Amino acid sequence: MLPEVNTILYACDLEGQTQSALGHVMNLALAHQAKVVVMHVLEPLGAQATNMITNYLPEETTKAMREEAVKNINEKMRVLLSDYINDNKEALSALAHPPETKIAQGIPYEAIIHVAEKVEADIIVMNSRNHSRFGQMIIGSTANKVIHHSNIPVLVVPIKAHK
Repeated sequence: MLPEVNTILYACDLEGQTQSALGHVMNLALAHQAKVVVMHVLEPLGAQATNMITNYLPEETTKAMREEAVKNINEKMRVLLSDYINDNKEALSALAHPPETKIAQGIPYEAIIHVAEKVEADIIVMNSRNHSRFGQMIIGSTANKVIHHSNIPVLVVPIKAHK
């Protein structure tokens, strides 16, 4: 029996060319009549940045800044989806479910895997930027970590920088 794809989690960084991967996500959603969940991860601040912020800004200010960041990310995801759906109205008219959005906080690969489990995703789709070999050795890539820690398939769509 072939595996079913009922829910697709698209983990995106909202930078640059996320629409190329979004096309693959929507194509999969149409082919499988699957639900799409678009997510973004807010990474935690490093210890030094956290220390500086807590020493110089009142707690209410930092809370307001975080709420504003979440609001801005929600708006950016809404616009990304809205624009993409409007630009591809005819092709996407057969979508079984309107796409959902989620914002998670934490270490990106851990948050992506957690959200995938929570929404019962059958596949995770991600962008991958071209990092140098040295950069990948030192910091690794989120996509690589998701691939190695996920219990479900991961589709990685490479994003190449325009020259």
